Amino acid sequence: MNDCLTLFRLLGVCVLFFFRFAAADNALSHEGRIFSIEVVNGKLQVQGINTGEPDGAPTTRPYVNSMHDHWKNSTIPELGPIANSFLPDYEIQIGTAFVILKDHEVTLELLSASQWVNPPMMPLPGTIPHLRPLDPGEVIRIEAGTTVTTDSLGTLLLSSSVPQTGIADILVNYSIDGHPTNEIHVLEFRLSASPTDLNQPSMIRDSDPIYVLLSPDGANPMEKLHYASLYLEQYLATVPEPNSITLVCLATALLCTRPCTINSLGSNL
Repeated sequence: MNDCLTLFRLLGVCVLFFFRFAAADNALSHEGRIFSIEVVNGKLQVQGINTGEPDGAPTTRPYVNSMHDHWKNSTIPELGPIANSFLPDYEIQIGTAFVILKDHEVTLELLSASQWVNPPMMPLPGTIPHLRPLDPGEVIRIEAGTTVTTDSLGTLLLSSSVPQTGIADILVNYSIDGHPTNEIHVLEFRLSASPTDLNQPSMIRDSDPIYVLLSPDGANPMEKLHYASLYLEQYLATVPEPNSITLVCLATALLCTRPCTINSLGSNL
């Protein structure tokens, strides 16, 4: 029975992937929120970029390693309600990072998962997000060639060897059973790179924590917790070395000296 459910789940994901790219002129291009993989001062990081409709924050985020997107609700026969998100995914542009990463294996390790339940619709500056573990039985699957889950964790292979042309689109699919509401899911990752030539020394340091936020589907920004998501992605990116379990213990004085603000929240995305 489990094998049948797995097969139906994979078929459903394939259908969703098809509809995502069926209208595209180039299967290696898309619009929406992207993580561009970079190497800065010898350390990996990801720069969040929104190539789709404006979402109330700068197109290129003024911070790194944090970005949100929204679940898309659907119902698949034999599986029932399911939510998917195909963004944010990753790219390696030809440029400084590409030159350094060429002929490197790039991996993405899932470290933890948490959730912000019933956040304020429009958090005030200084709000401390209360992140807690996922509910019992709640499992998020992340697929990028292989699959890891939030109950087992693990590592995804983004590229076995970065080619001379760079990589325009590293596809990632996030999925969860049911249709989440009133909660923002937070996935914490670490990005690593190592030379494919074992005789070459590894010179690139692992990234700081990378946060993927997944917010509900909905008919309007409030149902989608859009403004709370913008707040949380900036909060996680700008509070030094936050940990998903201990965020609530961060000193209030730190927030007073580094207040969090949201940039022109005028979008309905």
